[in-house]
Amino acid sequence: MLRWIAGLLGVVLAVTGSYLFGLYSYSRNLWPVPLVRDALFGDDQAQRFRGTFGEAGRLIAFPGKTEVKCPASGPDTAVVVAIGQSNIANQAENRITSHYSGEVVNFFEGKCYRAESPLLGATAEEGEFLTLLGDRLVDDGTYKNVVIVTAAVGASEIARWRKGGALNGLMLHVLTGLLPGYRVTQLLWVQGEADYAIGTPPEVYIEAFHSLLGTLSDAGVAAPVFIAIATRCVSSWEPDNPIAAAQRALVDNRRVFLGVDADALVGTADRRPDGCHFGGRGQVKAADAFVAAIEQVKAGAPPPAAPSTSRQPGQ
Repeated sequence: MLRWIAGLLGVVLAVTGSYLFGLYSYSRNLWPVPLVRDALFGDDQAQRFRGTFGEAGRLIAFPGKTEVKCPASGPDTAVVVAIGQSNIANQAENRITSHYSGEVVNFFEGKCYRAESPLLGATAEEGEFLTLLGDRLVDDGTYKNVVIVTAAVGASEIARWRKGGALNGLMLHVLTGLLPGYRVTQLLWVQGEADYAIGTPPEVYIEAFHSLLGTLSDAGVAAPVFIAIATRCVSSWEPDNPIAAAQRALVDNRRVFLGVDADALVGTADRRPDGCHFGGRGQVKAADAFVAAIEQVKAGAPPPAAPSTSRQPGQ
């Protein structure tokens, strides 16, 4: 009996470890990802994957990027900082290009580029929803310009973002690197799938998030934080889970606001075949939800608190 239990535990640990390693290597384009891509897609399709990666696997260069003049700072310019893991990085289905040539930009290392997938500063090199979000904020007249700054790292646990964590330091480096005069207007947080997978206790998640929030305040960032209810990534996912409950508890409608309940809003049909990352419809849904929350808070009407459950009918 003990041998059977030990064997089962070994299988569970092996599967979990393989899954997390897969997320880690995919988001950073590490071996064997390039080899698999070449085998599956051939030379032509493999050329889609040709970025240069730096610290923490973040994309630091990609062919075809169009450098533009950085928008002037001021009340008409949003500076949106995006952190978290793969669903706010470059692992969505569709690559997006802003329909604005210089009003919606991707800020990276002191320069601005026309916003288009994949965004510099995040891991992986496929699609994302932040460019859609930027376009919508300008379309709606909420802002005249949107500066997108991203430091999202796929498969990252919240422990790496808390004070003292490696990604906390990276985030602070990104924030201090903003052009003089830029002030963060919104911070977006989409993270939790990795902590659901490893079983992080909810009280640990909440404490780590408050630690992250404290370092932002210490760095002079007083912008509202918009978080996602985001835990859905593994096949064993259940909607009423401790990490989702912890994320709901963080919403206070004073500093922390609900951006999107991605667990509920972005269903199976809205995700890629892996059941985790946003498909094209998921990208649109996430962007629209965050835009609605940002516009409500900016207008002085905070969005409602996160619901007590993320369960959808039939899911």
